[in-house]
Amino acid sequence: MKISVIIICLGILSGCSSIQQATDNHAPVLLVQYPFPAIPASICKPDYLLVADILVSEDGSVSDVKILNTSGIREWDEIAANTIKSWKYSPLKIEDKTYRCWVHQKMRVSIAQPVMLSLAAVLCSSYAQADSLYKHLINGYNFKEAAKDFDAVPAQGDQYELGDVDVYQYPDFIRHNLLNLSEGEFTKPLKYDDSYIIFQRIKKI
Repeated sequence: MKISVIIICLGILSGCSSIQQATDNHAPVLLVQYPFPAIPASICKPDYLLVADILVSEDGSVSDVKILNTSGIREWDEIAANTIKSWKYSPLKIEDKTYRCWVHQKMRVSIAQPVMLSLAAVLCSSYAQADSLYKHLINGYNFKEAAKDFDAVPAQGDQYELGDVDVYQYPDFIRHNLLNLSEGEFTKPLKYDDSYIIFQRIKKI
């Protein structure tokens, strides 16, 4: 059974002198998350609160994780910590400079079936660019061709199509938009780190 993660609280811890102290106005945003292993039966709950301190590097990757409330099963805690290390945040940026910082994260961990959608996505460097592309898509332009015309960047290397993706890997504000898509439809521009992302749900043949 797949385990979904619902982030219910985000705070920033101050660190040593080599790590920039963040404020509520400058906080990393969770961009990509991956599922935890099944909740141990000994917890005896359909969901529970997991608390961790997460060190987010200058590029948004996770370089260290400290689980603060143990599940009681060491092996599960280690797997959960390693899973969090695969997550991706927006980096902490202050005055155009990026810093490492500790994120104090409270997570409601609950059981959920995977929701797989076939998706394509592009990244735009500004809202103006994304909005212009979005308006062309509304007028019936082909997703891939319109993206090329507006110099939008494929969201995965040089690939516009992401394939079948579990929508639970994205944070709630993106997941909500994806779950409302019918085949062939696309989202409005969504803020994604320093860019704007537009998803399309691909029609199944």
